[in-house]
Amino acid sequence: MKKTLFALVLIALPAIVNAETQTSNPALNDPDRLFLGFVEDAAIVSQQRWEGQFQVLDGLTESDAVDITALYGIAAFQPISDLEVGGRVGFGESDIAGFDGDGSGATDLDLWAKYYLGASDENTDWTVGGVITVPTGDDTAGLGADAFAVSGFGAMRHRLNKATVVAHVGLQMNGDGRAFGSTVDLDGQFAVQLGAGVIAPFTNRLSLVGELVYRGERFDGLDDDGRLLGGVNWKVGQRGMVRGAVGVGLLDAAPDGQLIVGYAVNF
Repeated sequence: MKKTLFALVLIALPAIVNAETQTSNPALNDPDRLFLGFVEDAAIVSQQRWEGQFQVLDGLTESDAVDITALYGIAAFQPISDLEVGGRVGFGESDIAGFDGDGSGATDLDLWAKYYLGASDENTDWTVGGVITVPTGDDTAGLGADAFAVSGFGAMRHRLNKATVVAHVGLQMNGDGRAFGSTVDLDGQFAVQLGAGVIAPFTNRLSLVGELVYRGERFDGLDDDGRLLGGVNWKVGQRGMVRGAVGVGLLDAAPDGQLIVGYAVNF
């Protein structure tokens, strides 16, 4: 069922870009960012961005046996012109049906850097980057896979008359790991990553966000991950932004449901 739904969404995706392009060229450092594809978004922070997020993932794994609740901290900086560097890590709690290893602990740490290549025309921006995943997560509690991962990606933003279309493509190399302590050994492999999204301003302060992401299986024998998400970015004051989104899993390795609530400050 999930694979059928994912295929239908892919078929419908081209309708997103059926709009007239605009002539203006706003600044690249747009505080409106994606949720699932925050790192792979082609935008670069203006100077720095700090964000706290609360996430709930319900029904992870093909058997829907894992639920995770976590708090994340995200920080991104522009140390030199056109370069963004950042990190993301969290602390979570898991509930694993039929397993006594559930508990609480750290999540994996993601570190990234991405560079703005420039614009191919007045409406289209291009960025390339890379991400290192450090296995700081507690694999005994299902909060990590005890495996390093390195990925590279290319991303674009194309401005339309009333929205911005965002897309990326990447490849992730995963090391060998383990799950639930030493119970399950994981053989890492290369995984393709694809993502597309739309950011549509509804008012001067409120923007609607839609995302579709896909990641191939990280470890041999496991499933692909595909998710569909809808959310809002609501600007508060001069620098603040309240963010909220709800997602659904489209493939077996994705959670059945996902909730994200956060607050970001941009400088």
